[in-house]
Amino acid sequence: MVTACLDKFVRVYELQSHDRLQVYGGHTDMIMCMTIHKSMIYTGCYDGSVRAVRLNLMQNYRCWWHGCSLIFGVVDHLKQHLLTDHTNPNFQTLKCRWKNCDAFFTSRKGSKQ
Repeated sequence: MVTACLDKFVRVYELQSHDRLQVYGGHTDMIMCMTIHKSMIYTGCYDGSVRAVRLNLMQNYRCWWHGCSLIFGVVDHLKQHLLTDHTNPNFQTLKCRWKNCDAFFTSRKGSKQ
């Protein structure tokens, strides 16, 4: 089952177990509509933008940030998630909370990929 949400994410679930398999992002505003055709997810956003992304359950990019359990289907969506949901522009330094990482960053330019 695939759901589009007002929180800017598309979520893919396994129907029998109700497990969340993947998350797709990429939008900067609420997702208002979605359709799937030939393994492509097409989404329309509140700001008028439209995105298309290939549904691929074989490719996974897990967020290892402390307390986060999201698994993304597109690496760029993971990167956007890290920048928008796990950083705060008001802080001058940021301790990485990625699993087993002790690094500190002072700006976005110092981020690791």
